[in-house]
Amino acid sequence: MAKSKSLKWYGPAVKTKMRAAQEEGVNKTMSACVINAKRNHTWQNQTGVLEGGIDIADYAHQDGGGTKGTWGVRDVVYARIHEDGGTIKPRNADKLAIPQPDGGVVFVDEVTIPARPYLRPAADTEYPKLAGRIKKAYER
Repeated sequence: MAKSKSLKWYGPAVKTKMRAAQEEGVNKTMSACVINAKRNHTWQNQTGVLEGGIDIADYAHQDGGGTKGTWGVRDVVYARIHEDGGTIKPRNADKLAIPQPDGGVVFVDEVTIPARPYLRPAADTEYPKLAGRIKKAYER
C-alpha cells in the first residue's frame, strides 16, 4: 500500500503576508509620490510652506477588502489653486490687494492663476510601480 501524503494549509499565513506586502507597497508608493512632488514642482518657492505641506496624511491600512492610504498637501489653503489653476475673486471686498516687491499694493478685480500640477504628475509617475513594490515586499 502506498504511503499517503498530506497537504499543509498555509492560507492564514499567506493572507497575513500579502496584507503586510500591500501596506508596505502602498506606503513606499506614497513616499515616492511625496518625494517626486517636492522635487518636480514648477512654481518658484518663496516660503517653502506649500512644498513643506506635501506629505503622507494617512499611512496604509486595511480598509474593507483592500488597502488604503492618503497623501497630498495638508493645511495649505492655496495648494489646490496651484495644482488645478483657476480664478480668484474678492469675497469680502471690491478688489483684491496684491502686494508688490517694492512694498506697494496693486488692486485688481480678479487674478487668474495658471495650473502648475505637482501632485498628479507624481502620481502618474509612481502609481504604475505599485504592483512591483507589493510583489517585491511579498517575495522578501
